[in-house]
Amino acid sequence: MAPLPAAAPPRSRPRPLPPLLPPLPLLPPLLLLLLLLAPPPAAAFNLAASRPAAFRGAPGSLFGFAVDFYLPRPRSFSILVGAPKANTSQPNVTQGGAVYYCPWHPDAGACTPIEFDHIGTRTHDFGGNGSEGRDAVEFKSLQWFGATVRAHNNSILACAPLYSWRTVKDEPGRDPVGTCFLSVGNFSKFVEYAPCRSDLNSAAGQGYCQGGFSAEFTQTGRVLLGGPGSYFWQGQVISATQEQIAAADYPEYFIHDVAGQLQTRQAAGNYDDSYMGYSVAVGEFSGDETQDFVAGVPKGNLTYGYVTILNGTNMRSLYNFSGEQMAAYFGYAVAVTDVNSDGLDDLLVGAPLFMERTAEGRVQEVGRVYLYLQHPLGAPPAAPPVPPPAPAMALTGFQEFGRFGSAIAPLGDLDQDGYNDVGIGAPFGAEGRQGLVYVYNGGAGGLHPEPSQVLRGHWAPGHAPDFFGSALRGAKDLDGNGYPGKGLPPRGCPLAR
Repeated sequence: MAPLPAAAPPRSRPRPLPPLLPPLPLLPPLLLLLLLLAPPPAAAFNLAASRPAAFRGAPGSLFGFAVDFYLPRPRSFSILVGAPKANTSQPNVTQGGAVYYCPWHPDAGACTPIEFDHIGTRTHDFGGNGSEGRDAVEFKSLQWFGATVRAHNNSILACAPLYSWRTVKDEPGRDPVGTCFLSVGNFSKFVEYAPCRSDLNSAAGQGYCQGGFSAEFTQTGRVLLGGPGSYFWQGQVISATQEQIAAADYPEYFIHDVAGQLQTRQAAGNYDDSYMGYSVAVGEFSGDETQDFVAGVPKGNLTYGYVTILNGTNMRSLYNFSGEQMAAYFGYAVAVTDVNSDGLDDLLVGAPLFMERTAEGRVQEVGRVYLYLQHPLGAPPAAPPVPPPAPAMALTGFQEFGRFGSAIAPLGDLDQDGYNDVGIGAPFGAEGRQGLVYVYNGGAGGLHPEPSQVLRGHWAPGHAPDFFGSALRGAKDLDGNGYPGKGLPPRGCPLAR
């Protein structure tokens, strides 16, 4: 076991951990919806909202908090569902969280938990008193495993951003560094990836990192993690290939040195409390063959928020995009897709707390999503394309406190017109704040300003779930009919028995 490091001296008085994860109530059994696009009888292309597939989870587990599609082989797919407050068989772990594997079949049957981690809390004999004096070194209860779930071919990444470990020998404190587990080879091997469990402990280092708060895979399968709590909550972005992660995995050690890992470093003190890595995405913005990294920084730039694009080969900054309003949480969600079919990736940024003034002069919170179109340079021929400094358009929410822009998902070309479409979640929209998802179609000039479809939760009469549309995934043709489907996991949506 690696020796436990001493704490780095804090630069200023330690502060409590901010509530990065939204507080969600313990709820009855939860439900995940999957909506498929049916072949249209005429010119209408809509998701089949009246015929969703439903998957149930355990009471109070927050089943559906995260979701992705798992396609290890062509025409072989399943649904992955995170339940960050689920109980598992891990010894001495309470509500450690789980990720469920839900096979796709016509009657949408039972989901089974994936055993990423079967070990309970590990201990160490700090005082040398034998087995009776062993103290806990890590803390997996309430770690929110399954709060982040991503898949790439036959690999799955699942993270616990509130996982904590004890770093200081003489002090009983704990650091919420976060950890992730990577399943490779279609469940043939499981390895841990905890890059913030390092010598740079305490709030001054990576001690409050919450690594895996956000995550994504590149097209080549490289892992990208966001850790918004590092360096006095400046936040950071970390990336490594799956091969690099697997080569560094030694379960008997706590600190793993991942050779070749890329990561952003600590900046000046005026960048504290920025939350870089609150959201992440990948896309090509530098004109080479390597996808670059997109990171939301919702509290940076004097709380105006900004989104940074980092070079995918060396983490150097390429572009920054700033929000237009203080405290709108610009960068809460980010997504990348080519909406105007020019062969270049475009950027979408959500600011769910954006406020506008009504005709009566009253200020109301509605949320907003910004679209930045990437344009090629005319000369020289080798020059990379560049995103514009100002958004090509902004879409504004329709309901007060609807949190429009909390989730953004590329959906692929739903209407088969040659342009990719986008889904935007407003988890507190609709009557009773049940949540809505808006579908916007792409076009030559960007997105159409009005949604082509508005989706609501599909529930039994008399039941009103919350947070529908707070997480979205799409752009996958799941049933082989030539049309992509979309997973709509309503975080915290109750289903009565």
